[in-house]
Amino acid sequence: MKYPMFKVHIDTAGALEQIEPVLNSGFVNEGEQVTELTNYFSEYFQHNRVMALNSCTSALTLALKLCDVMPDDEIIATSMTCVASNTPIHTFGAKVIWADINHKTGNIEPDNIEKLITPKTKALLCVNWSGLPCDLEKIYNICEENNIKFIQDAAHSMGATYKGKQSHHFAHYTCYSLQAIKHITTGDGGLLVVNTNDDDFQRAKALKWFGIDRDSTKDEKGEWKGQRWEMDVVEAGFKFHMNNITAAIGLSQIPHMGEIIDTHRRNGLLYEELFSDERFVNGLSYPKDSSPTFWVYTAILSEHLDRDKILQELNDEGINAGVVHVPNHYYTCFKESFTDLPETDYFSKHQISLPCGWWLDEKDIRVIANSLLQKCEENSNIRK
Repeated sequence: MKYPMFKVHIDTAGALEQIEPVLNSGFVNEGEQVTELTNYFSEYFQHNRVMALNSCTSALTLALKLCDVMPDDEIIATSMTCVASNTPIHTFGAKVIWADINHKTGNIEPDNIEKLITPKTKALLCVNWSGLPCDLEKIYNICEENNIKFIQDAAHSMGATYKGKQSHHFAHYTCYSLQAIKHITTGDGGLLVVNTNDDDFQRAKALKWFGIDRDSTKDEKGEWKGQRWEMDVVEAGFKFHMNNITAAIGLSQIPHMGEIIDTHRRNGLLYEELFSDERFVNGLSYPKDSSPTFWVYTAILSEHLDRDKILQELNDEGINAGVVHVPNHYYTCFKESFTDLPETDYFSKHQISLPCGWWLDEKDIRVIANSLLQKCEENSNIRK
C-alpha cells in the first residue's frame, strides 16, 4: 500500500468539459473563465478585491510591489518555508531580515518581530506553515503600530479561518496558491487578496499585465474599445495574469472544493487525537480560535530520536513522509542575511510531515500514525 505525501486532484471529465469551450473559442488568454473563477473566490472569501494570477509567487511579487519595496529596504520574513516565499524579495533588491519561529508552531513568533523593525523595514511576510494560521491579529497590530505592511503567504492554508473569519481579513495582502499539489489546483496559479483600498487594487490590476488595466479598455457591455496599446503605461508592470485554460481547470475543482478541504481538516484532527498523549510525537500548536486546513500534518519528534532514520523506514514501507521544506537562511542566495535562528533550526531538525490529504481515509491515517509510533518506540529502544 502506498501513501503519497501529495496527490493532484483532477476531475478529468469536469476539466475537459470546462476546457473544450475555451479551446474551441480560439481565445485562451485571460477572459470569461478567469472572470468566473475570480468571482467565485470573491464570494468564497467574502471579499471584493480578489485577483487571479499565474502563481502564488507572482502574487507575492505583486504584493511587495504594492508596498513600494525598493533596493536596500528590509523585509522581515520566515526562513522556514519554500524558497518561493522569499525569492520575490530579491526581485526588488531588498534585504531579507529573518525572524525566528516558535518550534512548537512552525510559524513566526510575534514576540520576535518588533526588535527587528528598523527605519528601513517596509513589510513583514509570514507563512501559515502546513495550513496552521499564525497569530495573525497580533502580527497585524504590530505592523499597524509600526507603519509597515503585512503580507500573508497562505499557500498552505486555503480555507483556514482565524477568529471566525477567513485568514486574509487579518493582513494587508494575502497570497494563495493554486499550484498542482495544493488543496485546490488550476495546474499552476495563485490568488491575491488586497485588503487595503480600491486604489491599491486598481494599481494591482494594471501591474499584473505590463501596467495596463485590461478592464479599463472595455465598454459597459464588456467589449473592447479602441486599442489597448494606445493607453499610457504609467507604471511598468509584469505578465502575471491567469489564462482561460488554467481557470477552466480551476472551475472544474469548485464542486469538490468543500470536500477536499474538509477531508484535509478531518485527517489533521484525527492525527492530533492519535498523538495527543504520546511521548514521542508532539503535534504543532495553533491559535485556539483558528481552524487549520492541514495541507500536510507536521509534528515534532522527541530529541533523542533519529528523525532521518525514521523517515527512511517510513518511506521504505510506502509512507511518503518527509520534511517538505528546509530553512532558507542557509541558501547561498541569502548569505548576506544569515543569522542564527535557534528555534528554526530545532524545528527543521525534529519536524516530520505526514500525508494528510483528500486521498486518505480514517483507516489510512491510523495506519500511518501507528507505523510512526511503532518506529519511534523501536528507535527509542535502540538508542537506549
